[in-house]
Amino acid sequence: KRFETQMKIVFASFQISPKTMLMVEVETGIMRSNICRYVSMWQDNQLIDVTCKKRCKITNATAGYYSTNPKLFPKSNQLNLFEDGK
Repeated sequence: KRFETQMKIVFASFQISPKTMLMVEVETGIMRSNICRYVSMWQDNQLIDVTCKKRCKITNATAGYYSTNPKLFPKSNQLNLFEDGK
């Protein structure tokens, strides 16, 4: 039950705005190891994506900013790979 609650909190945090996992840990108090596990599971189900890579506001190191808001997911060009230009 506790992990379900944590998952909801983390999902909602990534929904508000793109963040690094460390930023969500600091915001929510949920351990980053748990956040990493949730992100991995959501990636498998295409519920989260990296919206950009830039400097983390906490560590100042380059990191992926994740979002659970599909409107912010990068546009895929995979459908265009096999088009013949017609």
